[in-house]
Amino acid sequence: MALPLPHSRGIHSFGRGTVRICRRGTGNDIVVVALWRPRVKNAVNDDMYLDMIDILAQSSHDSSITAIVLTGAESYFSSGADLKDGNFESEDGRGRDTLHRPAGRFMMALLAFPKVIVAAVQGPAVGIGFTLLLHCDLCLCTEQATFWAPFTRIALVPELCSSATFIETIGLSKANELLLLGKKIDAKTALDWNICSQIVGGCDQSGNPFHENSLASVACQQLDRHLLSLPLGGKTSQVFVRMMRGKRRERMERLCRAELVELDRRFDSGECLEASLKLQLGGSSRGKL
Repeated sequence: MALPLPHSRGIHSFGRGTVRICRRGTGNDIVVVALWRPRVKNAVNDDMYLDMIDILAQSSHDSSITAIVLTGAESYFSSGADLKDGNFESEDGRGRDTLHRPAGRFMMALLAFPKVIVAAVQGPAVGIGFTLLLHCDLCLCTEQATFWAPFTRIALVPELCSSATFIETIGLSKANELLLLGKKIDAKTALDWNICSQIVGGCDQSGNPFHENSLASVACQQLDRHLLSLPLGGKTSQVFVRMMRGKRRERMERLCRAELVELDRRFDSGECLEASLKLQLGGSSRGKL
């Protein structure tokens, strides 16, 4: 499925139905992407990864698009990877090879995305819903947002370069509070720790990500007002992305691959399944990270 045409401002279900999208901005050059699995708190399954890969690829090559604003439907930004989506065992017994699965392909596509991407975090961001934020050019949140990377609960490892991005953003000790100890933080702490750039108050709380006063809409308005309304603002933004994010791309890609190798080792050894089963016996597992 193709992205909406430049003149379209309607809301569309995209691809496999895990996201909904629309055009916004004065020039209709911003694509708002809402994660749309509200029944499972926008947990990311293979279909959602594939839909996001398609959106990133099409947006990269569409000259009418200058930015993506990523948000979630209803109360959650994302509850993380859906571990009920067949993620504990390899399909052929030869190992997981996550790099070439939808999750790994999405990570590499995000690292390579050449245009502005903004996260509008209107609720809890868990697991990959948290780690992807450190690869966004801007991150806005509401007071309802929380941030949690509970990888150690089921013997997972840092992913999407979080073994480096967290340290570079907040230092080793605070990074280990989040990654090693699995500490959940609120919006004020995320702001203080430079994980998000601002907390936006007064946003619509209906759960409709396309409401005219939703956090995603506020993000679009800010992009329009401060960047895209400028002469050649869209082209200038791509130069800045290339200079500020592009120069670290090769290093991030190497790190992401290395993290996925370690993740595969833990899955293939049965350690993640063992930890998950023990957590379920304790009544604490929710099936998503």
